[in-house]
Amino acid sequence: MRAVLLAGAAMIGVGGFAVAAGAQAPAGLPPTLTEGTLVTRPLGPSPAIVNDNNNTYAAAKPGPFANPTPGTIVVHINGRVNAGFKSIWSSADQRLFTAPAGSPGGPTIPAGAATSTATALGTNGVGPAKLAPDALYSYARIYLGADAMATNGLRYGAGIEIRENFSGEPSGASASASSSLQTLFVRRAFTYLAGDQWGLVRLGQADGLISLFDNGVTTTQFLPTNNLQNGDDFAMLTPTNASVPFFFASGTGSEYANTKAVYLSPQIVGFDFGFQYAPNTSNGFGIGGGNNAINASLTGSGIGTGITCSVATTGCPTLSSGPGVLDGSRILNQTAIGVRYQGSLGDVGLLAYGVYEFSGHANFTGLTTASFLGNTVAGTTYNGKYDGLNFGNAGIALTYAGFTVGANVIGGRVNGLLSLTPQGGAPEVAYMVGVKYTAGPLVVGVSAEHGDYQGSVNLTGITQRRGSAIDFGLGYTVAPGYQVYAEYQYQTIYQGDFNFITNAPGSGANNTIKSQGLLLGNVVNF
Repeated sequence: MRAVLLAGAAMIGVGGFAVAAGAQAPAGLPPTLTEGTLVTRPLGPSPAIVNDNNNTYAAAKPGPFANPTPGTIVVHINGRVNAGFKSIWSSADQRLFTAPAGSPGGPTIPAGAATSTATALGTNGVGPAKLAPDALYSYARIYLGADAMATNGLRYGAGIEIRENFSGEPSGASASASSSLQTLFVRRAFTYLAGDQWGLVRLGQADGLISLFDNGVTTTQFLPTNNLQNGDDFAMLTPTNASVPFFFASGTGSEYANTKAVYLSPQIVGFDFGFQYAPNTSNGFGIGGGNNAINASLTGSGIGTGITCSVATTGCPTLSSGPGVLDGSRILNQTAIGVRYQGSLGDVGLLAYGVYEFSGHANFTGLTTASFLGNTVAGTTYNGKYDGLNFGNAGIALTYAGFTVGANVIGGRVNGLLSLTPQGGAPEVAYMVGVKYTAGPLVVGVSAEHGDYQGSVNLTGITQRRGSAIDFGLGYTVAPGYQVYAEYQYQTIYQGDFNFITNAPGSGANNTIKSQGLLLGNVVNF
């Protein structure tokens, strides 16, 4: 029976085994099927991601996943579990908290009160709030991919990344409450076509030129935590206001989570060029008419207005104009062009790239009064309108005898991490440097970033923000697919007249916020 099943149906391989109806698997360790289990080689020390050696270049490269041959498809089903201990302190760890009137834990609103500000605070509506620095953390990710080749040599395939979403944890002592509120969601989902002679086309919720060209190399991302990158473990475990943006976009959700088309040319003497286009920053989940409009200004939470987008509505993901206070900050027609070089100078490996990115923006049609814009700061020039993206990004990395030295710079009309700059706002200029050393299973390194950018739009024309961060890390591959790591990070952010504790512009208090901490963890890729 086992022989009949293997010969008469498509045999699915995990970790890079080829599958084809009636075709033989390529040479390598054969799968051993026993009561639903599959014995195969570990994935190796590299993180399991959907950007593999078959779908990131016009010509397939050797790598952890087998290259398809004519008439075959390589299916890989991989996972990643990261768990560790964190100890992080920040200026946002404690404050005097006042629950909004009428909210759970807050004071009641007296009958006849015009506003909640007329309410006397209840006994449990105000008091000190403090975060504990120490905690354990864990998360899981699933990576699915298919790389195929037609009999005429056309390569094609798809990639999917599924993540674990933490949306809160109920209060209570029961075991069920401790499980927290979690869902699985799709982070990347794309298809691709490729030919050695004409290039690679990727379409879907996937990485743009910056992420594909850099791949974490010039930005010195060498640990499973991704070091300084937004979305890294430190950013997830640190209060939002105490985290410096990762200005350089490489590998961040802001760069890859929207649906886009990307073209990469064949490499010629080490050079290739690329082009990307996205009509907006939405993805497949946001376009449907039954979805809620998203506009943090209307809810204070950013989770949706509760109004569906079956007709044109402020906050709709595909909005081209609208009266909502954040409607003008929506990116339209996001476009990027770039060039990359990969090669060597004698014994020194070289990676260098440059990307120019620009966009339009939705037209703001609402009121420009200070009360509507949430702006009470005298002298500001903020009017609810924004400039489109217009910036350049470049990186370079040199590798010799186990050492890799990288540098990256970004500058122009962008505010933090791929957000639009308000009209009249300060431009962004940010740079980072890093170095890592690899010796067999050991990797150790340091990276640092600094950026000046507008920050709070309500302080346009008054002040701008600056942030700096430094990261030290060490990783050790104990066995293929199993790595342990230690990391220390320090961050500081400053903007005059902005209170980072209350998010209030026009305040002289808490204008500087700092954080630092240590992570000790282990990760298994399979």
